[in-house]
Amino acid sequence: MAKEIITVHVRLEAEAFRRFAVFDNLLLRRRWGRPVVFCILMTVFAAICFWLRREQSALIGSVLLLVGFGMPLVYFGTFFHQIQTQVKKLRLKTPQAFYTLRLGPEGVRITNDRKTEAAQELPWEKVYAAYRVRGSVYLYATPARAFLLPDGQADASPEELWQLLTRHMEAKRLFAGTDSQHGISRQTMSTRKKSSGPSI
Repeated sequence: MAKEIITVHVRLEAEAFRRFAVFDNLLLRRRWGRPVVFCILMTVFAAICFWLRREQSALIGSVLLLVGFGMPLVYFGTFFHQIQTQVKKLRLKTPQAFYTLRLGPEGVRITNDRKTEAAQELPWEKVYAAYRVRGSVYLYATPARAFLLPDGQADASPEELWQLLTRHMEAKRLFAGTDSQHGISRQTMSTRKKSSGPSI
């Protein structure tokens, strides 16, 4: 018999947080695109300079190559440094209790385990999307707010948790496996690009 109520006491650690940050920023929001395109363009311009073989063209080509590869390296280096800074700020070297989610027939009840505040109620029709990836489910309440549900922290199996989500959410808002890397749709992806990023 399918479980109608599942409770997840979420404890986050550094590796789960890093995987989510990479998924959300680089795969879902595709923020790798501009640095890569910039690198390709600079490489093409540098190749043209080398091909022309005019005075100082080799120097200009070398500078273009340096800038073309340097800027993306700085971008990705800064990105991973920010993740590491956030890990230290949240003290995720050891698992930390963050929130408890109770998923039932009416929706999701969210309780903050880090500070005392009223629980939030989120009806199923307002849940933005759910992504099933290796080791976790990412439940997006809004385009800018996601809850990480690591495997093994619910009072049910990962399969039972996903089945509950499939019973209460529209199919177009559910993504599992390789589908998770393609986003929801062009319209919703454009909405994501305007958001400031997820919070946990």
